[in-house]
Amino acid sequence: MSPDNRRLRFFSAGSRSAGLAADTVCAPARRGHRALLAERAGQVIGLVEYHAADDAPHTAELAVAVADGLHHRGLGTLLVEHLVSAARTDGITAFTADVLSDNHEVLRLFADLGLAATRRFDGPEVYCAIDLHVDETYLTASEARGRTADVASLEPLLKPRSIAVVGAGRRPGSVGRALLHHLHEDGFTGRLFAVNPATTALLGVPSYPCVGALPVIPDLVVVASPAGTVPAVAEECGKAGVRALVVVSAGLDTEQSEALLTACRTHGMRLVGPNCLGVANTAPGYRFDATFAAAHPRAGTAGVAVQSGGVGIALLEGLSRLGWASASPRSPRSATSTTSAATTCSSGGRATAAPTSLCCTWSPSAIRGPSPAPPGASPGGCPC
Repeated sequence: MSPDNRRLRFFSAGSRSAGLAADTVCAPARRGHRALLAERAGQVIGLVEYHAADDAPHTAELAVAVADGLHHRGLGTLLVEHLVSAARTDGITAFTADVLSDNHEVLRLFADLGLAATRRFDGPEVYCAIDLHVDETYLTASEARGRTADVASLEPLLKPRSIAVVGAGRRPGSVGRALLHHLHEDGFTGRLFAVNPATTALLGVPSYPCVGALPVIPDLVVVASPAGTVPAVAEECGKAGVRALVVVSAGLDTEQSEALLTACRTHGMRLVGPNCLGVANTAPGYRFDATFAAAHPRAGTAGVAVQSGGVGIALLEGLSRLGWASASPRSPRSATSTTSAATTCSSGGRATAAPTSLCCTWSPSAIRGPSPAPPGASPGGCPC
């Protein structure tokens, strides 16, 4: 933590208070105290905790800290939401906190939670009291934050500014080459790269030996390499800072699929695949076709989310005839296929970009026809 970040959290810029706080968090579990950590790549990036005094066991003092460079991303709010749930289970009915008056981020966090909160100014400090009674206001605010987070997390997948294709080669008819050809031919306006150590250019697209050698960190990486290489590619992408992964490679065994999913979860990457057709967006300003379908998808006005690839193809063909949706791309058996006003996505069984998350990206006003919910999905929540 920077000196200013320490000052806002501990009212002192020195490191001694931070060290004492770390000792408290790492001490054996005890009644009246709970702490939640967020970590990324083995580093703690967020911490919330509460302490309840023995003479007031139902009221606890709340503290929040988020690593430098990660403010304004909802991390503190998410941690506090989870701590509220845990505190209620522990019998805590209210949080209190002393906050410096210039700690606007934490004051705004408390105000926007959706819980009843009061403030009392006392010189340079603000005493805050938060009632942990959960009502419809809090539930609505929490649900809205979840939808907003879902939409934001899908931006690199559906609106990438840069794309790299891993596994594109010179052999005509190969999946990787078809993907690169579609992206190049369909007029993607962002930066496009191939990843192939055997060449410096493919189809007029610059090629690099590995993801780590790319001149920029791509928002989206499309993987068409052999199944055995996919987990290592995913790990490399995650360490490089890639935010979304589309894996069209097929034939991954259970261990490889689990390793792929673990890499994506560890590094916070959205995953479509494996064994999928790809992703396309025909919206103006975001147009790209990262699929190996026979034809480029056309823009449409319907939102569809189904579990069966065959059913998805039939729906897309029917909606296309009605003038509502995009062209009908081929989809692998038992994959999830979705298309919205301008997007098409076919995702395999381990995808983290689930249909319910994709529904959150579709404005209700943009969906003219009813959309069937995927089997097992709740009809509530996102505007599907």
